[in-house]
Amino acid sequence: MSLTKTVGFFAGTTLAIGGAAFGAEQNNDALAQIAELKAQIAELKNSQGDQWLTEQRATEIRGIVTDVLADADTRSSLQGSGAGAGYNGGFFMSSADGNYSMKVNVLEQIRWTFDDRSNAGDNDQSWGFENKRTRLTFGGNMVDSSWSYKLAYYFAYSNDVEFDQDSPVLADAFVAKDLGNGLSFTVGQFKLPFSGEYGTDAGNLQFNDYSTISNAFANGYGQGLMMTYASDAFRGAVAYVNALNSTNDEFASGSPEDEFAFAGRAEFKLSGTWDQFNNAMSFRGEEMGVLIGGGINWSDSNDPTTGDIFGATADVTVDFGGANIMGAFYWDNVDNGTSENPYGFTVQGGLFVSDDVELVARYEFGDADSAALDNEFSTATIGANWYLAQNTAKFGANFGYAFDGIGNTWGFAASGNNWLQDTAGEDGQWMVQAQLSFSF
Repeated sequence: MSLTKTVGFFAGTTLAIGGAAFGAEQNNDALAQIAELKAQIAELKNSQGDQWLTEQRATEIRGIVTDVLADADTRSSLQGSGAGAGYNGGFFMSSADGNYSMKVNVLEQIRWTFDDRSNAGDNDQSWGFENKRTRLTFGGNMVDSSWSYKLAYYFAYSNDVEFDQDSPVLADAFVAKDLGNGLSFTVGQFKLPFSGEYGTDAGNLQFNDYSTISNAFANGYGQGLMMTYASDAFRGAVAYVNALNSTNDEFASGSPEDEFAFAGRAEFKLSGTWDQFNNAMSFRGEEMGVLIGGGINWSDSNDPTTGDIFGATADVTVDFGGANIMGAFYWDNVDNGTSENPYGFTVQGGLFVSDDVELVARYEFGDADSAALDNEFSTATIGANWYLAQNTAKFGANFGYAFDGIGNTWGFAASGNNWLQDTAGEDGQWMVQAQLSFSF
């Protein structure tokens, strides 16, 4: 072995042995330090248990909670302390004390109709889709829980049965004050109290629309004042307005349209709940209910061609919890130079064959008590409703047959159900109709 190799061998061996010794010394020092730390931890645990760790965690948690509360206060200051929002029979916003609130509701009805008439030329058969109703409603409280308001606006409404103007049109626009003990006072524009069927919201009807007889005799809307009273078994209302069936009036020379116009209604609930009679049908699971109602109207017109009107109605509704029947009778005395006494009645009902499917039938008759060729109105309608989510989402399909010709006397009121006017002497008109209704 050369001298160089020999020196290198001994140098390498020496370094290796020294490194091992140095590493062993370092490991020994680390082990000694670890042992010392373990002893200190054990001493802390023996003297304080786990309290030192718990206090540390508590301090950290208190810091986190403080930060979260500060952030929540910041957010609350931006939206009003304790303000709420969500959905409960409508989309709502409310202050913490409930004195100010707003609920938003939507009604959307899309309809398809096929109608067959005789001797109407190229229009013997008519069919098509229409946006029957698109309505947006705002309601809630203001000032305090005793004050309420309602605004309803039709963006689309394909007939003019209810309103003086074509859509878009303002419907409800009123403020009400709860006076306590069941009494309340309303001022503005509202549905007039008279007909039980017309008092039901369009989204809660058993058929696709109000009956023609109800459209013909009901008072529609009016502008003025109304007093209402409600108790466990009785409720009633009386209104004083500019005129019956008159909306969005403007003050002008000759106002109002009538010297006076009154409308009122009273209802007696023999059994059941008031809420169940807000719907025209009786769903399975609801309790037995009986409601008897009646109404009157009286107006003295400034227009001699319109005539003075005194009218009355009476109706009975029976809910069986899965089936129901309703009957209503209407009568008017019209004095416009001659005295006429038109009258009419409606009978309708439904039977649920499952929780979501209802079979329905309706017959209505009217006599105009005039010399017109279309003096009488007589139709029968049968159909079915499929409730996808009760009245929130439903599909209704029906078939209707008109036994008498539909002329000028009844044509306007019948347009709500899409009946078309016949030529003189014709009868036998029939119709198929389907409608999707969403009310939320």
